[in-house]
Amino acid sequence: MEYLITTYYVIAIDIIVAIVALWMLKAGKASTFSIIITGLLSVVWIGLLHWTFSGKYIFSPKMSGASFYAVILLFVLASCFVLYFSPLKKAFFNLSQVQIQMAQGLRVFVGAGFLMEGSLRVIPNWFGILDGYLHITSAFLALIAAICILKGYSFKNRILWLANTIGVLDPVIIVTGICFFVWNDMGPHHNMMCIVFYAAPIVIWLHFVSIMKLVKKSSPIQGNVVVSEVA
Repeated sequence: MEYLITTYYVIAIDIIVAIVALWMLKAGKASTFSIIITGLLSVVWIGLLHWTFSGKYIFSPKMSGASFYAVILLFVLASCFVLYFSPLKKAFFNLSQVQIQMAQGLRVFVGAGFLMEGSLRVIPNWFGILDGYLHITSAFLALIAAICILKGYSFKNRILWLANTIGVLDPVIIVTGICFFVWNDMGPHHNMMCIVFYAAPIVIWLHFVSIMKLVKKSSPIQGNVVVSEVA
């Protein structure tokens, strides 16, 4: 029963991430066609992930954590590569840092999911607490960064770098923990994999966009150009 409850929660998180992604595309002035296609593909992909992992139709139960780690890294890199060379790239880069960080703030719900799974013993308790607070910290820093930008604080870029650094380390630590420390407790078909193969690549992609915007702003070419972080 506990596993079923958390499975529904995981699916709900993916759906929320999908809705936020569509909102970002609209805010970034993506075409209506692109938004509709992305929405349909997201629904199909989330459903396929749930069906695949719940039915154990992919990956051998005997698969090693190291092998699965490699699969995850390749998938995330491939996802970011596809987004970078897709028509959606422009819409994401049209977003302000505030919009990006506000979207990252929703990771608090992912953190709550890990805490829930840990408290219900669906995953090891210590791992659920660690990962839950990592996600919550990442979300908190992202929201603080957004506030600093809106207030125009002089140290806003430093907070942005901190939020992005912790935000990237968060999923890396989580995936490393799953594959090398609690693999025997979770394995390749755990319901959390639905987040790993949908929400996680989007989170990493948003960090990439945010970091690229930071680098561009601080480059010599931008020199005397005043760039608005809110627009």
